[in-house]
Amino acid sequence: MAVAGLSGTVKSWNGAKGFGFITGSSLPQDILFGRTELPEDIREVQGKFMEGRPVVFDAAQGPDGRYKATAVAVPLMEGKEVAGKIKTFSEKHGYGFITSSSLTEDVRFQTTDLPQGVTPGAHLREELVTFEVLALPDGKLRVSSLRFQSKKIAMRVGGMGMGMGMGGMAQPGGNMGMVNLQTVQAAQAAQAQGLMTGTVKSFSEKNGYGFLNVAGYPMDIKFGRNELAGGNVSTGESVSFSAVQTPDGRITASNVSSLGGGMKRPASAMGGMGMMGMGAVQKVAVTETPTGRSAYGMIKTYNGQKGFGFISSPGVPGDVFFMMSSLPAEVKSLHGKELQGKNVNFQVSQTSDGKTRAQDITMA
Repeated sequence: MAVAGLSGTVKSWNGAKGFGFITGSSLPQDILFGRTELPEDIREVQGKFMEGRPVVFDAAQGPDGRYKATAVAVPLMEGKEVAGKIKTFSEKHGYGFITSSSLTEDVRFQTTDLPQGVTPGAHLREELVTFEVLALPDGKLRVSSLRFQSKKIAMRVGGMGMGMGMGGMAQPGGNMGMVNLQTVQAAQAAQAQGLMTGTVKSFSEKNGYGFLNVAGYPMDIKFGRNELAGGNVSTGESVSFSAVQTPDGRITASNVSSLGGGMKRPASAMGGMGMMGMGAVQKVAVTETPTGRSAYGMIKTYNGQKGFGFISSPGVPGDVFFMMSSLPAEVKSLHGKELQGKNVNFQVSQTSDGKTRAQDITMA
């Protein structure tokens, strides 16, 4: 006897032995499932990845009356890691794509996303990975915290298995030293404030602008000299910044601040700033001043995982940035697509770096 279209939650999973149990379905017992019933891109994951995760499956009843799960699918869960397989990778161009049975589109990753220690020239195509997926303000997906699914895979390609997300910075638990660990902690603190993090790809003193590389984002992000919070940055330096969407839909960076990581210029080249302490975080507070002006508009984009979005308003030039904290309590838990296109009223405020923000948002 076969049953189709069941749902449940993974109660346990033994990655080494290749089997686990599903609970919470309409069947009267926990359901056994094996590795071969999982999608190919999930077959090397460990227990921590699978346990507690909702699944959809069919079940077949054996001669002993007990059911075994077949065709187990693992849907996307917001805020949880995703399993996938490297579809393509170009070491020359510095990027590749991951395909996943949990996603409807391939996700781009950068060389800087790869786990620490991957051997140059290693054949990465078809290797199984887990990663976090984040939606950028323009709706594109980015990879963060990329890891191989098993130690066996990591050893085969020379990686250590621990991801290097956030623009190539080592994650906690690696052995990259206190400087990088503190840089990661600084990046995490910046991201908690709704800021993005990346690496300085280039900066021209002569032309007064440069470009940032953000892991998983398909284009370099431009910033100007007047957007530097500390006066100067160096190639390879890790920074945090605010994402600003221009009227033509491009993303630029403002309030670019050093996170203390990457390559540093000597003190003499830092515009008199002196050497920053190892792993120190350079923070320049951005303050907001209410203008007393009200406006209305439509939510153009919203990233629930990052906690920010943009409003298009006929009364305000350009798109208006807002934080999750400015949304009404009843809609803060909604996903980006559920809020996009919604009409809102808001209060206009002016930041100390000359930008416009929306505060006290209400649904129109």
